[in-house]
Amino acid sequence: MRRGGRSIGIVGALVVIGGFLSLGIALAHAREETQARRVRPGHRPAPPDSERPPLPPRQEPPPVSSSEVISLHSDLVLVTVNVLGPRGEWLTGLGPEDFEILEDGVPQRIAFFSGEAGLPLRLVVLVDTSLSVKGRLEFEKQAIVRFFRSVMRPRDLAALIAISTEAILRQGFTEDVAQLVTAVRGLKAEGATALYDAVVMAAEFLASVEGRRAIVLLSDGRDTVSRATLGQALRRVQEVGATVYAINVEEPISANVRELIGETALELLARQTGGEVFSPAQLEELDPIFARVTEQLRTQYVLGFYSTNEARDGAFRRLTVRVKREGVIARAREGYYAPRR
Repeated sequence: MRRGGRSIGIVGALVVIGGFLSLGIALAHAREETQARRVRPGHRPAPPDSERPPLPPRQEPPPVSSSEVISLHSDLVLVTVNVLGPRGEWLTGLGPEDFEILEDGVPQRIAFFSGEAGLPLRLVVLVDTSLSVKGRLEFEKQAIVRFFRSVMRPRDLAALIAISTEAILRQGFTEDVAQLVTAVRGLKAEGATALYDAVVMAAEFLASVEGRRAIVLLSDGRDTVSRATLGQALRRVQEVGATVYAINVEEPISANVRELIGETALELLARQTGGEVFSPAQLEELDPIFARVTEQLRTQYVLGFYSTNEARDGAFRRLTVRVKREGVIARAREGYYAPRR
């Protein structure tokens, strides 16, 4: 009986030990599974695909104003517009319902609107400082200083580039008028004229900032040493959507005759971008011209649309901006380059 009882006891002990081993293995597997499911603090594991909600359908964004906090999508095409009234005045107080935009003749829906200089100004002033302007540079500098003091408002940024044998950045973007004035006063006449290179440099700087982009150019329009061509300079300005205001500071050959090549270059840069060319007969006219440029910059509208042409082919697309009022003229850039893939 003792042997039988002892055998039964041994068997029972083995059963108990086996049970503990099985329980330990099960707990170990459970612990490993729990650790495998752990995620870092603050993160939630992604649900299975079958439990994820479907993506919402793409919707066309509603029109927004500049007073709202928005994120400008890279495909949003912005067009700066000035509206000239029947008496030659710059019209203000218009709304998005007063405008229509056509791209290659196809109407586009206005998805963004900013009225009367609602967006901050991003301005680059280019000054020809080649030896050919030495006799009149000091007078020009005084007029530019007065222009900076009158045109700059809170949140605006401006920069200064000198046009000589190469384009030279004299002052990067700043809202400090005193820094701009100091940079202007330090300009000196020297070297040749890399006009087109300077225009390209201005466009590159403007591409890095959001806002109403504008270039004010004081030059006779003649280029002597640029690596870039006029066509390349114009394209880069069109790509960033900047408006060019050109002041032809060349001394007229006679009362009604100017150097044709330079004037044609300035006219092309301004007309294609929605700007204007000014040709003062004498230096004393610079202040009234700068006042007119300031007025245009302060009465600009900015319209934005998402093109119905979804091709990303880099092609040039012609723009037409109209105002739904009699006797008024909308001045805007003539087109833009579509994005590439």
